[in-house]
Amino acid sequence: MKWIGRLVLATLLLLGIVPGAGAQDMKRPEEQLAAIYSLKVQLEIEQRRLDEALQRHSELSRAREDARSRLQRMYGELDAMVEGRAEGDPDLIQAREADIQKTEQEVTVLSAETRRIRETIKDAHDRIDLLGDRIGRLRKTLPSDTESLTGSWEVSYLPSGDKGIFMLRQSGTLLAGEYTLEGGWKGSLQGTFVDGKVLLHRIDSKLGRSSDLEGILAPDGHTLRGTWQNYILSGGTPTNGSWIARKRQEKAEP
Repeated sequence: MKWIGRLVLATLLLLGIVPGAGAQDMKRPEEQLAAIYSLKVQLEIEQRRLDEALQRHSELSRAREDARSRLQRMYGELDAMVEGRAEGDPDLIQAREADIQKTEQEVTVLSAETRRIRETIKDAHDRIDLLGDRIGRLRKTLPSDTESLTGSWEVSYLPSGDKGIFMLRQSGTLLAGEYTLEGGWKGSLQGTFVDGKVLLHRIDSKLGRSSDLEGILAPDGHTLRGTWQNYILSGGTPTNGSWIARKRQEKAEP
């Protein structure tokens, strides 16, 4: 569970919560990648908060304007009764004044609440901008690998003999993609490529996170081989083994 501690620390560093620390203090790519992931999670949280605040502000604004309209109408009715343009005995006038006072308080409360929500919206925008800036700056510090894993890979699992296709996209040391395996299994891939070493998290479309694969890129740049660990235990099926992937050659343009 050490990676969780590094993830939390990375977030604190990049958000400036730890004084005097920043992206330059994280030398290892693993730490930088953990920080990017943590910041992206926080960015999604802030965006949801912003959406909720905007929705709440819209609701409060409508309620405030409705209250102001009712207040204006009640003032007109009260003025008409006081000036004799409409019938109104003292009890009715007093009741209308009480209604006006109550509605004035309602407008005051709604106005204060919309001001508070506007501050929340501003704060959310500021934090989203900060997080986006930190993610962009940190991505620039990631080392780039000379061999690209982007492309289609023919994969074989041992000892089961299952075969399939990995479609990978490499961006610096980050890996993402999709896979299909015999038997109709499919899903997404997420991981890293650092110093010739691959780490992939296989996320099945139906079962969720199903396995992790570790491997090493061969010197030819077209072969990956390593080990896998299954997280979904089924009776009689292997829980770990080895795997090998060979990159498909792109067809030359005619």
